Amino acid sequence: MSKKFVPNFWKDKNLSDEEKNAMLVDVNREVFSTDGGKIVLNMLLHDLRVFAAADDDSERALNEYGKFFIRERLGVSDIKSITDFIAETAVSGRG
Repeated sequence: MSKKFVPNFWKDKNLSDEEKNAMLVDVNREVFSTDGGKIVLNMLLHDLRVFAAADDDSERALNEYGKFFIRERLGVSDIKSITDFIAETAVSGRG
């Protein structure tokens, strides 16, 4: 696991919320960087309707959580990096 990962870190009262969130981001990134993790992440984002239209309140809630997950749990908040990746994917035809 992550070098910063400490078992049961979310229960550690000596860690700040920021430290706990950073550890969670590290663990998620490590898990989702594996081949199996990429499959799980793909299904998770699909199930959360990140790349689909949300037709009702339930689907909108899933979509909002999907965006939260990307931003807060994966630590992806640099819109330029996301834009560059999407543009590269579209141009290369990999998407």
